[in-house]
Amino acid sequence: MEPLLQLFLIPGRLRFRWTNRKRQRVTENLKQTLRARCEEATRASSKTYRGLYNVGLFVALLEQDISAFSECIYFARSDWHRQFHARNLAVLLFEGAEDLPELLGKEYRAWLKEISADTLVDHLNQIHSKFSSFQRKHGPFLKEVRTYVGAHRDHDSLVQLELMSRFTALDVYRLGAEFSVPLRELINFHMKLLAHMHDPLVMLQAVARTLPNET
Repeated sequence: MEPLLQLFLIPGRLRFRWTNRKRQRVTENLKQTLRARCEEATRASSKTYRGLYNVGLFVALLEQDISAFSECIYFARSDWHRQFHARNLAVLLFEGAEDLPELLGKEYRAWLKEISADTLVDHLNQIHSKFSSFQRKHGPFLKEVRTYVGAHRDHDSLVQLELMSRFTALDVYRLGAEFSVPLRELINFHMKLLAHMHDPLVMLQAVARTLPNET
């Protein structure tokens, strides 16, 4: 059965590679840019810029990792390997769904205000609500997978096997695709934010804030 499945998946795998290559290139370029800028902001002791770059870099890395696990599931050579990659993807989705709302919280919005990017907040709120909705819908399931068969925190092997029998790799793959929708919106958000941050006037204002006040 598995050899037939592998043969059946060949056309889809070719399409997968073709359709994802441009997106992967965009994310990689964004990651390299954000890393360089984050290092520059660190050297310049610019807390606001470093914070914004850091969150953007976190998002780019998360998107790459989710994409990699999804590809591993799709290209796996056995059901056990598909299940293995799906468990790891479930852990990543759980952690990402927990981390992003925190990273995009009060401090992040204060940074946006400092660089006069208030006009982007409405868009950010829309993306944030999608992550919150995902967490409410799928958080309990992902936490269970993470606890019992991802991190292996429960040592009862029968419990682990019973839980694995209740979901398929395709179930988790679909969750990865669902989570990737707002995540890619967040990637696009940070690309727009970068353009705003690199506006000469915005950068001058940021530098001025770091200078000591003369009285």
